[in-house]
Amino acid sequence: MKFRIFIAFLLIVLNINLLAQNDTIMLDYVEISALHINNKVQEKAMERKIDTAIMQRLQTASLSQLLIQHSPVFIKTYGPGGTASASFRGTTASHTLVLWNGLQLNSPSLGEVDFSMIPVFFTDEVSLQWGSKTSANSGGLGGVVNIVNKQKFNERLILDVKQTYGSFNTWGSYLTVGYSAKNMIARVKAYRNSSDNDFTYTNIATIPHQEMKQKNADFVDYGVMPELQIRFGNSLLTLVSWNQFSHRNYPPIMPNAFNNTKEYADNDFSRNLISYKYYWNSGRIEVKSSYFHERQDYFLESYTSNGLPVTQINTLNKSDVFRQIVDLQQDLFRSWKLYAKVQYDYEGVTSSDYDNDIDNDNDNDADAYIPHKNRDILSFYVALDGKIYRDLDLRMTLRNDIVDDKSTGLFPTATLTYRMPFVKGLSFNAGYSHNYRNPTLNDLYWNPGGNENLKAENGKTFDFDINYLYENVNYNLDFRSGLYYSKVNDWIQWVPTNYRYWMPKNVSEVMARGFETHLKMNYKYRLWNFSLSGNYVYSHTTDESEYAQQYDANGKQLIYIPKHHANAFAEVRWKSWNVNYTFEFTGERTTSMNDDEFFAYQLPYYILHHISFGKQLNRFRLEFKINNLLNESYQTILWRAMPGRSYEIYLEFKIN
Repeated sequence: MKFRIFIAFLLIVLNINLLAQNDTIMLDYVEISALHINNKVQEKAMERKIDTAIMQRLQTASLSQLLIQHSPVFIKTYGPGGTASASFRGTTASHTLVLWNGLQLNSPSLGEVDFSMIPVFFTDEVSLQWGSKTSANSGGLGGVVNIVNKQKFNERLILDVKQTYGSFNTWGSYLTVGYSAKNMIARVKAYRNSSDNDFTYTNIATIPHQEMKQKNADFVDYGVMPELQIRFGNSLLTLVSWNQFSHRNYPPIMPNAFNNTKEYADNDFSRNLISYKYYWNSGRIEVKSSYFHERQDYFLESYTSNGLPVTQINTLNKSDVFRQIVDLQQDLFRSWKLYAKVQYDYEGVTSSDYDNDIDNDNDNDADAYIPHKNRDILSFYVALDGKIYRDLDLRMTLRNDIVDDKSTGLFPTATLTYRMPFVKGLSFNAGYSHNYRNPTLNDLYWNPGGNENLKAENGKTFDFDINYLYENVNYNLDFRSGLYYSKVNDWIQWVPTNYRYWMPKNVSEVMARGFETHLKMNYKYRLWNFSLSGNYVYSHTTDESEYAQQYDANGKQLIYIPKHHANAFAEVRWKSWNVNYTFEFTGERTTSMNDDEFFAYQLPYYILHHISFGKQLNRFRLEFKINNLLNESYQTILWRAMPGRSYEIYLEFKIN
């Protein structure tokens, strides 16, 4: 039934397009610049793009490093080669939605995304969205990280070669090759990144503390992304295939440093997208079809120093996801626009950690013995925005999802934007958003502990932002600051049971409130260019449920979410030389809601400094980087060692 509804909608929209004017001519890109902000269109409310120049500088880094140093998003990382997850506006990793060209990347089993597995090299544009801007998709109760592949036509030969080498025998090789013609772009990106990751650290879990070298921590990642775009008439056809593979050994935590532990994960995925866009004078339609496949083998074998077995785990997890989208944009009257989207998702997970209720004894395929779970989601979304007064804009959205034949209800949002008529560049945004997040398949079917009776998390958020933009010939300023308050009911939390395992329950009522500010400045003086940018975030996230009151945890900051988080970046350029400085601050974090728990620990704040020196030589670029300049000893995860001072050299050759 859902599939027939989706096809019917697709046919209706395509018929509308056939009736639309077909004499439109697709124009090449035209860039227009102005000296003053007076006529400049304000950036969209509740959204901010990461600076393109910064992304170019961090092409060989992971997305986790980019967000740590240049965004308000807090990243909880297990260190180089380890998992990195996001906390957006005081929420958890599963509340941060990650979109790739409009398609959700969050794992249907865990509900999270490992940001260390996303190379900046495979992205062209990264933006952050929050509040009502997250309404087009379910799940982004904290916010959305939007990744886009975006190219320009008629750029001719594309060739970009990057090579890095750094401490701990860390190598990175990156290649982009292709051709950009008037109506076609063919591009292939490929990379390989590896490290022994055997840095020296101070083990504070031993008495007395000992200097040790990290072991069993090496990793290798490599991937390839072919892309093809064809433009003909009023249409644009895009094909992208993101393929990536990794082998990562995981080092033991500090208290287990003397145990004989072997732990690793082999992970590979293929994300494939085909997109067709058709334009007419007053709008456009886009049809997307995608297939994502991911496989992870996880192995853990642990023995004491005396050779006694402690743990042995060997699991296999596979996921297959199909996402089909029809997205319509239509100009209405005056400044008003209509946006509409219908999406059908199939999410299937095969996991050895699920309860097997199917008898496969007669099947010779080993994977057939592994339990399989799936679900279907049919989504409807509509948005309307435009001016309700000369300097006052309104955006309203409405969303409804049908999950396995059950409606989730209606989820509305509204955003008001007011531009001060007598202060050019100054605007205010106020928004209300209502969204939800489905339980993950692990929450529902994990063995033991899965709970099929879980309800979806339900969140409401209020935002207020102030934005100021100013620009002239030599100087520009971008200042943004805002307050937010959100409340999530039926928050899913894994709690202990009487049967020595944990179970997810809708027990929490979480309140997140905070303050964010962003500043970016640029000044040019003759051959000099000075840039400064920074972010500061205050997040106070607490559980106010009856369950939290029983354990005296109400009103306490959730674990691993710092109240204070900040970063800053400064750059000085003179002719072809540049010096960059990056500052990171992460406040205290607690590791347990129960102060009496044996492993309860307050991780102290830490400050990191990074510096780099670069030189452009025609088509070559050379850069030398020093990370953790002051050799700070710190932990982001309890008992997980982090590297001290390290070095990296970067060489690039680029045509176009």
